[in-house]
Amino acid sequence: TFLKSAPQLVLQLSIMVQQNSIEPLQGFSASASLVSLAWMIASYQKVLRDSREDKMPMSYKGAVVQILWHLFTIAARAIAFALFASVFQLYFGIFIVTHWCIMTFWIIQGETDFCMSKWEEIIYNMVVGIIYIFCWFNVKEGRSRYRMCIYYVITLSENAALTVLWFLYYDRKTTSDFDALILVCVVSSSFALGIFFMFIYYCLLHPNGPMFGPHAGGCIFRQRPAPAPGSPTDAITSPPRSLPRTTGGERD
Repeated sequence: TFLKSAPQLVLQLSIMVQQNSIEPLQGFSASASLVSLAWMIASYQKVLRDSREDKMPMSYKGAVVQILWHLFTIAARAIAFALFASVFQLYFGIFIVTHWCIMTFWIIQGETDFCMSKWEEIIYNMVVGIIYIFCWFNVKEGRSRYRMCIYYVITLSENAALTVLWFLYYDRKTTSDFDALILVCVVSSSFALGIFFMFIYYCLLHPNGPMFGPHAGGCIFRQRPAPAPGSPTDAITSPPRSLPRTTGGERD
């Protein structure tokens, strides 16, 4: 999804900005790409939790809020990309490659455990680095609040820098100052709405209960919620993959 819909979204938005107009089919294409990205992230998280016995299932309310969370944050990210790319095409490519390399190295340093061999794991991390260009995607067991905070601080800084640079150098002949201010407000308000829905999810709708506050997270409640009826007493704390990494000879 991120290899197809995300570039399509940035391309369509960049064309809209350059032409200062929106064709109906063009707007529908961009909207479909944006919705597919947000839907994919939320549905992946829900199905992943439903498929594991050591994870509490995600409610449909939580899935909807996750869609809104990623919808607005990805929208802000894509619009900032489109604005910058409409003026600085070459520098935009350099920025994307640099961000992807940094995110990939960060993921590799986190020592994920998804594939059977080291090189397959590196390729997997490189693909996840593409997702990190647009949004947060947790690929490691355990608490992720600190890594998520670092990521969104970086994303906020990049969005602000890209939008400000566009605002300083955009073409005054095709875009009015009023329209430029509206686009800047759309980027900032969309990102703020995304962060708002993220807090709603973690404070009210997370399957493990509220994640912020005392006792490992209770911005609403003081205690952890009681375990669901029928849940296993000996909960598994590791991922369900039980096959160890093998060498080439052992795999044969």
